[in-house]
Parts: sequence; structure tokens; C-alpha cells
Amino acid sequence: MSNNEEKDYEVGYRKPPVETRFQKGRSGNPSGRPKKLPELVHPGVILQSIDNEEIAVMDKGRRRRMPKAEIQFRQLFAKAIKGDLATARLLMDMATKYFAPEEREAHETEIVGVTEAARRFGRNWPERIRQLNAGSGD
Repeated sequence: MSNNEEKDYEVGYRKPPVETRFQKGRSGNPSGRPKKLPELVHPGVILQSIDNEEIAVMDKGRRRRMPKAEIQFRQLFAKAIKGDLATARLLMDMATKYFAPEEREAHETEIVGVTEAARRFGRNWPERIRQLNAGSGD
């Protein structure tokens, strides 16, 4: 535009002054929209939210809602009762860790299999275990 044309230019609606127009090669929003920050994923929070989810289960013929963690513990107890020694040891370790301190001192129990009992106490291991249990009051 020549000097003469600039003076004749009418400023108004949808006609900004030449000085304030967007310049070529320069953004109108130099900072731009801020980048979206990635959400920090914490495995403990995710695990806790999954464990606290409630699902419907059939218990004694009735439908009940239970947290997944409770269902998992019920399954562990059932497995231990059926004779799974690894699960029984796990439950005993958890009980000694999480029960109240006075309860921990009251029950010093160790679960061993037949082979381990025979190795520790010899051929007469059933009698020895009965004596130990009688002495501890169990």
C-alpha cells in the first residue's frame, strides 16, 4: 500500500488498523495453549481402587455386594482350610503382622507339613507335637 492508500483506509468493523494486524510469520498467540500435563500413575492408588470395588456375589444362596479384597481373603481362607499349606502360612504371616500386638504374643503358631515334622521330631513326631500343643494350651 502506498502512503496515499493508507490514509484513505477506513478503520472499522472487520477492518483493523494496519499497525495492529497480525504480522506475517508471527503467531497471534505466541505462548499458545499450555501443554496438557500427563497424569501421574501411582500403582498403589490403582491397586487400592481396584481392591475397593464392590461386586455382587452369591453367598449362601443370597446375593451380596462385597469389596474385591474381602472376596480374595475369603478365597484364601477356604483354600487354607482345604489343606494348602502355602496359603495357610501366608495367612498366618499376615495375621501376625496385622493383628493387635497383644494378640501376636498370645499365639506363636507355626504350620509345618508332615515331612517337615518328621524331619524335626523324628519317627514319633505326632506324639511330640501333641506334647508341644498341650504345653502351650492350644
